Amino acid sequence: MKIWQLQFEVDKFDNLIPMKEFTAAEIQSFDGRIKKDIWKPLPVKRMEPEKKLELSDAPGFTIPVFSKKALEILRPLIQNSVEELALQFQEAEYYGINVTAVLNVIDYSKAKYRMYSDGKRIMAFQKYAFRNCIELRNNNIFKIVDEPTRRAFVSDKFKQTVENYNLSGFKFKLAWESEQE
Repeated sequence: MKIWQLQFEVDKFDNLIPMKEFTAAEIQSFDGRIKKDIWKPLPVKRMEPEKKLELSDAPGFTIPVFSKKALEILRPLIQNSVEELALQFQEAEYYGINVTAVLNVIDYSKAKYRMYSDGKRIMAFQKYAFRNCIELRNNNIFKIVDEPTRRAFVSDKFKQTVENYNLSGFKFKLAWESEQE
């Protein structure tokens, strides 16, 4: 089993930005909390239209953003782990992906990390290690309890689907590989 950190090819394609910059509190609120009841389609624009770069299926943004095509392909894999948030954009249909699956799946005995001085919270991981458990196998996209506002992780199945359908803009960094499938 492999787990990947979800990243985006921000240098090859244009990115999207909100018309009104997110506050720190708004960014911190993407920590697994459900937003659909309070969400209004967020107006977004191209970050660097003057460069005339094309938009990808997963343009860089504060949270994961997928094109309508990418979402339709990936929805069967991720629908139980995310909520789709409409974005307001003139050129094409894009959706913010709020990852709501925040899992306690780290194998702390094998992971390497630095703690804050209080000794109660993890500051940063140098090496991820996951428990090979049902919760991990049942979520193709997720965040971890120690980093609920940071990057999402995805399964090998997610990565292979992106590659099989030639979806653009996605980038993956291997976070962990288990000896067993």
